[in-house]
Amino acid sequence: MTDLKTVIDAMLPGDSVLGMPCASAIDFEIYLKQHNLNQLSFDFVQMLDKICEDKKGMSFVDLDEVQKMQAINACKLVDVRVFSAMVGHLLKAYYTAPDVLMKIKSGSVPPFPNGNSIEDDDWSILESVYERGQVFREAP
Repeated sequence: MTDLKTVIDAMLPGDSVLGMPCASAIDFEIYLKQHNLNQLSFDFVQMLDKICEDKKGMSFVDLDEVQKMQAINACKLVDVRVFSAMVGHLLKAYYTAPDVLMKIKSGSVPPFPNGNSIEDDDWSILESVYERGQVFREAP
């Protein structure tokens, strides 16, 4: 059976340019244990392994990056509930991890009214649109 870390790193590989960690760096397995989701991850990896064997005749680790994403997306067609739950929990775990929040410069507080500072926008760029006037007809 394919290692869960290999699967989630294919789904969220991170970005060295932006300094974003890969999914396995956030201890997703601890998240799964805390939320009693070990069976979900087992079912997802088992489904993925079966898809890889049936469609490609190879194991997940032997596929290239494009083939890995095709296999992961094929899981959606086999069992959309397991796929959606797994992806949802992975994204929740990733984007609530302290390391990721620090990298995207987001705190754990809401942005309004007293939370994260939001930069002011330059609303003058919309002036030409406003000056253009009405671009639709009034309905009778």
